[in-house]
Amino acid sequence: MNEPWMNPGLIGGILGSIIGILGALIGILGGGFVPRGKAIKLTLGVNTFAFVLSFISLVVGIIANLSGQPSGVWYGFGYAGILGTVLFGLSFWVILKRAKDAELRKSMSEDLTLGSNTEEKEISHE
Repeated sequence: MNEPWMNPGLIGGILGSIIGILGALIGILGGGFVPRGKAIKLTLGVNTFAFVLSFISLVVGIIANLSGQPSGVWYGFGYAGILGTVLFGLSFWVILKRAKDAELRKSMSEDLTLGSNTEEKEISHE
């Protein structure tokens, strides 16, 4: 068995905290701003960053397992990586769907507003 890369007890806590904070940030942005059509690029950017970080953690976990690291090392990296990769990968599509719905609602609202203004103008000209 190789010498551990780092303290196995800290890996899961640090990576879990980072992924949890990024997930909370994406939840706040995605639930509060995206349905209104705001901060869509920021939300997708944070989500993509979290996905890439999780994927890198997954790859490091696989490499640690193959290189004979203790289970605390590869499990911390691997678990955080697989969890984040799946969740942030799926949430990317949910955020895109919510953004498209917001854009559709906005365009429908503009159509209704423009339609009512033209009717009022026609009535006032008569």
